[in-house]
Parts: sequence; C-alpha cells; structure tokens
Amino acid sequence: MNSLPLGLTRRTLVALSLLCLAVPALLWTSGGAIGDASPSVDANVTERYRAVDSLTGTRTVTMRADGTVTSRHVASVTLVPGTDRRRVRFADASDRRYGLQVSNGSTLWLHETGRNAVTAIDLTGPPTDSRTGLRLQALVAAAGLTDDAGRPRSVGVSPLPVLPRHTGVAPGADANASYAVEFVETDTVGGREAYVLEVAPEADGSEARYRQRLWLDAERFYPLRTQTEWPDDDTRRSVTTTYANVTFDAPVPTGTFRPEVDADTTVERPDTPRTEWYRSRADLVARSSLSVPAPTVPPSFELVYATRTTGRIDGVGLRYADGGRELTVATFNYTLDIDPDERDVSVGGQPATIDDGPTTSLSWNCEGYGYTVRGTGVETDRLIEVGRSVGCSA
Repeated sequence: MNSLPLGLTRRTLVALSLLCLAVPALLWTSGGAIGDASPSVDANVTERYRAVDSLTGTRTVTMRADGTVTSRHVASVTLVPGTDRRRVRFADASDRRYGLQVSNGSTLWLHETGRNAVTAIDLTGPPTDSRTGLRLQALVAAAGLTDDAGRPRSVGVSPLPVLPRHTGVAPGADANASYAVEFVETDTVGGREAYVLEVAPEADGSEARYRQRLWLDAERFYPLRTQTEWPDDDTRRSVTTTYANVTFDAPVPTGTFRPEVDADTTVERPDTPRTEWYRSRADLVARSSLSVPAPTVPPSFELVYATRTTGRIDGVGLRYADGGRELTVATFNYTLDIDPDERDVSVGGQPATIDDGPTTSLSWNCEGYGYTVRGTGVETDRLIEVGRSVGCSA
C-alpha cells in the first residue's frame, strides 16, 4: 500500500512506491459447468464473507501477455479475509527476492531469499472494515442472483481489486465505464462449488477493454478464482489468481503471523511516511496543522475515512464512497509538475490538468500546496465540480 497522501497522481509519485512487483495475467477459461440455471442466493453475501475467520490453501498467480504465459508463482497461504494478516510462502523462491511474506496487520515482513535478512514495513489502514464484503454483495445482486427480501439490486458496481494490498501494482477498472454483471454458470474450483460472474463495461467495444470474471465460493462467497484482462497499448494482458486445497476457518497456529527471525537476522526498516486514519473530517481538522478541504460532493457519497500523512510529504485526505464508486480529495505541502501550457481547466484561478485512466485525477497547485481530486466511476464533469468547490483552501 502506498501510505502517501490520498490523491497523488501516478506520474508524480511512481518513484516513491514501496513495492513494485510483477502484475499477473490471464485468458478466459472455464471448467465443466455443474448447472446452467441461475441459482437463487438468499444468503447475506456480506455476512457470509465476513464470517470467514481464516483461509488456508495454495495460491497460484499466472501472468499472460497476448495469451502467452510470462510467469507463474505458486505459494502456500494462510490469511484472514478482510484484514492484512497473511502468511505467504512461495514454492520456488529462487527467482524471487522475497520467498516469505508475513503480515500481522500492522507490520509486513519480507524475508529475503538465500539471506537471513528481513525488511519490515509498517502498514497503515483505515479504521473501517474491508469493503470487499459489501462489493461482493453488490456484484451478486447486480447479477440477479439475490432475492428481493431486503437486498435490492445494486445500481453502481465495480470490479474487485486484482491483487491484495501490498502485493503489487495492478490495473484498475475504467473510471468512465458503466459496468454490467452477468451470471455465467455454476462451476468448481479445487473441488468447491462456485458461482461464476463476469464483469464488463456495458458500452459497445467492451471486448477490447477491461474485463473480469469471478468464481465465488457458493457457501462462503470468497473469490476462489479471479481473472482480469485489460489492454496495455498493443498488448492484451491478464492476471489469474486461483486458490486450491482451500480450508475455511481452520485453527491458525500461534506465530503464523510473526516473522521468522533469530539473533543473527538483519532487520531493515525503510524510512516511510506515517499515516493516521480518522473516522470524521472534524477529527482530522482537530489534529492537522494543514487546512483540511471541505469539498461539496454528490449527496449519495458518504465519508469513509480521513487521513493525515506526515514525513517527507505532509498531507491530508478525504475518501468518499457510493457503492462501487469512490472519490478522494487531498492537499499536501508538495507542488505538482503542472505546465501552465497543459491547462485542461482552471480551478481557483490556477491551471489544472486531468489525467484519464483507470482512476481519473484532477490536479492543481496553489500558494505552495498541491491538490488532487480523484474519482473511480465518477464523471469528469462532476470531478471538476468537486475540485472547484475545494479551490485554494490551504
């Protein structure tokens, strides 16, 4: 996870990333269907997912470019869904710098292959539970599998993240696309029954754009397999993550989420920014020396959390969500490289640029501070309105 202020653009901060591991890929594959009729899901998907205390199994991540496998990594894993607690040991770590990754939720330990050395990275996270369960509920409902008893269909949906936090950089969904969810079939993954859903843009030409297929465990609704495909210039890239030999809620031995260190182990701690998380804007205002933006956001968006980051860069951020749509507003004591000749719009009388991509970003500078407003599933015009409501508030 990047612990820098919310909203910094990729082109500005790519050099500051803690980890930059390879991104996997895929081609669409499907096993033998158990049944073609759409099942009726009357369970609360969010509750079923959140009730999973632990998962153990074998995780395989396969990368492809234009259908050719470029890499495949197999690891034994123990993890707690919805948290950062995980233990990942790679079966063949000879070509990897880190053969074992362990996280207790607050610290990530990366064990170097062939060397008694560990890199310890402090993790930060929001004060709210993972939103994955809510997103899964929305996807299942949008596919038309749920009943109507208190679980209405979701209007705004978006694909799931391709990889877990801290495991690498992965493509996001097109912020300007409207996504449809379709039930494909009932299948099996590692001997477990699963509902197969496909998520793709509704607009014509979607075959050339972002697509995702999910195999959700029919009992616990954990994604047993995730396949995501996207264009990268003239290359069609994809990533497939599959969990096999899965056991849910097995007892987790003491020490599972602790590093393997002894008196001779070298422990290195990178100097990284510190991020604090707050449940309300008022709490952030009370703790921050920077002026906190007070944006006007669409009424359907609710504040998820607020952040204060200190270190080489000081900043504050606000994150809002509406179903699968997200909106972040940030300001920091760091000016962005914005050429006045590249002005796309004006915000607070200052030139501002718009970066289109998986997440659309509006950026500008004012009186020595940088500002960004980023949106996933939010129209660019609405993003500009939010930016202009912030103006030059630092």
